[in-house]
Amino acid sequence: MGANMVRRLTQAGQQCVVYDLDPKVVRSLTQGGVIGTGSLPELVAGLTKPRAVWLMVPAPVISAALFGRFQSRGNGDYADRLLSAMRKQFGGHEEKK
Repeated sequence: MGANMVRRLTQAGQQCVVYDLDPKVVRSLTQGGVIGTGSLPELVAGLTKPRAVWLMVPAPVISAALFGRFQSRGNGDYADRLLSAMRKQFGGHEEKK
């Protein structure tokens, strides 16, 4: 969910409404004045207009989704190179040429 980011935003005076698949994470943040929710519809209902949503997705989920998308279009080689570049950017291995 980006718990540390939520803490920093709250300390800076921003109001945060949060949702996470792990209810323990949500409970831990509500002790600091954050509004916790148990579902995505609850999250949306807890936001005031105009709404802004900050979605945090783990990098492996993004990588798998991108790879699957490019593979399904017949661009597997491009997908391999893209994922390799992303890994290198985040401290992974170098692309072999």
